[in-house]
Amino acid sequence: MTKNVSKLICATILVTTLLISLTAATSSDSFSSFPDAQGHWAYGDLRRAHNDGLLLGTDGYILPNEGITTAQALTVLLRIFDAQITEATPEVSFSSREWYDELLTKASRLGLSGFINEATLAHHLSRQDAFRLLAEAFQLIEAEPNYEKLRQFSDSGQILGENRQAVASLVSQGFLTGYGGKLEVNKVMTRASFVSVVYRIIEGFSPASDVMGDYEVGMLLQGPAELCGNRFDKGVWFDCSASDIVFDGITANSAVIRSHELSSLLIGGSSSIKRLTLATQSENVAIAPKDDAVIDTLVVGTGRGMVTTEGISAIEITGNNRQISITDSVDSVVVSGFGNTIYVGEDAQIGSVLLLMNARGSRVIVDGEIQKLDIISSESHVSGKGIVDTLYLRRPDTVVDVNYNSVREYVDIGLAGASLSLNAPSSLPVGNTLNITASIEGAAPGKDCRLIWFVDDVMILDTEVTTGGTHPTLSHKFEYSFNMSQNANVKAVIKYETDTGERQEISAESTVKLDNHSKQYWMSMEAPRVLREVTLGYKGDFTYEWAVANDLDDFDKEVWVNAKGYTSDSEYLLWINLAYQRVNIFKREGGSWALFRTCLVGTGKPGRGTPPGVWTTSYKQTGGWYFPGYMVRPVVRFRGSSGYAFHSRIYSTNGSRLVDDSIGFPVSLGCIRMYDDDIWFIHDNVPNGTTVVVH
Repeated sequence: MTKNVSKLICATILVTTLLISLTAATSSDSFSSFPDAQGHWAYGDLRRAHNDGLLLGTDGYILPNEGITTAQALTVLLRIFDAQITEATPEVSFSSREWYDELLTKASRLGLSGFINEATLAHHLSRQDAFRLLAEAFQLIEAEPNYEKLRQFSDSGQILGENRQAVASLVSQGFLTGYGGKLEVNKVMTRASFVSVVYRIIEGFSPASDVMGDYEVGMLLQGPAELCGNRFDKGVWFDCSASDIVFDGITANSAVIRSHELSSLLIGGSSSIKRLTLATQSENVAIAPKDDAVIDTLVVGTGRGMVTTEGISAIEITGNNRQISITDSVDSVVVSGFGNTIYVGEDAQIGSVLLLMNARGSRVIVDGEIQKLDIISSESHVSGKGIVDTLYLRRPDTVVDVNYNSVREYVDIGLAGASLSLNAPSSLPVGNTLNITASIEGAAPGKDCRLIWFVDDVMILDTEVTTGGTHPTLSHKFEYSFNMSQNANVKAVIKYETDTGERQEISAESTVKLDNHSKQYWMSMEAPRVLREVTLGYKGDFTYEWAVANDLDDFDKEVWVNAKGYTSDSEYLLWINLAYQRVNIFKREGGSWALFRTCLVGTGKPGRGTPPGVWTTSYKQTGGWYFPGYMVRPVVRFRGSSGYAFHSRIYSTNGSRLVDDSIGFPVSLGCIRMYDDDIWFIHDNVPNGTTVVVH
């Protein structure tokens, strides 16, 4: 796919060049120069995205794990569908009205203008917002997706209402599978994950004029298309430059037309298309299959202009503010977009029309006949000189100005006016099972709801409950540890969807104090493990960075010192840990040693190592030690009158500057180099005769 290089500038405080740019296809050899792509889980998709001009990289890095911003994601999609925007120079900031207006104009051609917001365009997309953006860009949103499939993911309850239809559609069609039972909907969408989902949808790009044979992968075609006898097993997309399209005997699971200037669309020659989606920007489009061509479902998606249908058995309207004229028999029409107008011609006979909850403000003009008209949406208007056999009214604000044979009116109030309370203990003895009962009050009986239990924001149970029945109970066993929280937050959420598709939710939560075993108990339990893990000898790579990143857990330090049974003639005990280059300072607390302070140090280098053993601090020299060319100050000796001591790092002889600031790895002649604050703490607080353990 050949695309022009484009750099968008998104700046909040400073001008930042967009990291995603579209450029001429790069040779596969150049991709090997990106060190952060090597061995990455999405290496194949990253390489393809680079070669297709979707990810250019910056400063020699492809940045696969960095979050993708709204502007970057939009730029990728605009280039994929050839809804091009001009190149912006690095001197142009996001506040440029010219740049912003251009992006808004181009995005609106794909029905994505709702994602354009000056305040958030430079922000990273959450995964669920990115899923909706992709579903809308590729027109994969179904009017009635299988929402039940979302329940396989433990975090499905975190999907916002505005994103739910899109995410359910992607899951139903197999483009989202999750990982570990989660979709991680609130995490940031990374650049790697974004292009990975893109390539699950479309795996190939080609000029329409070059198409030959059959395709087992999703294809995006560019420019005018005259297809004859081709098969597309996973669907075909036509970009914005497809002005004329001819289907002659083709077979496709789905076909999505994104044209900006569609002048003709011919479908014939025994073509078979399961799902044809119109997301065009042309004024008017007529869909009338010729010969023996069959379209199972016509989807009127994003776009403008009148769509006239003939010879279609099922219609879905997922776009907003569309106009659809039906001229003959149709089995079903389902509407999920808002503000649409559906005209039923005099000769048209429709089996059923369903206006879903999101189809607010819809208008149905019936000059023919509708067997069943079910109106769930609000602010809807039905009129015309035809007839509706059975009219289902679920909203009091529906305006009806049409003849009908029968009407059924009912309203499902669901959980309106209901409340939820929890009967929980204030505290839980150690080792006991937590039992909490939920009570639903004020709800109409017989409503089948979802009950979701959370403990400390982690979903524990997702089950069914019926209002008016027995009170549901959660039984939960905690895993105990020394560092576990002293309190547990338990939350119950009950969800219900009314007949009109309205989602209702009530919740309650309670805090339970958790008793725990004593510190001495956990020390005794963990002592065998810690004694095995604490071994003699330096473990690092002689870098400061390793020392900062690696150390024993504070609790394990206390376990080790107490398990070894060390004593001290003062209230302090010092442990020089050679393995992780630390001096751990302990203070007596209730008959055991408690960690008081940890200091990063530098011990004796190879050949001059600090000798292991158990010693005591002997005496202090406030003035320090002076040598030719350098000095250390103060000095606290240990191991009798030997030359081993705690002291500062190496200063010039007048103490004005550091001569050697090395620390965090074995570097000294045997002494313990310390930061100034740490050595002065020992000098000022730790008495002579204090035990010093070197291990």
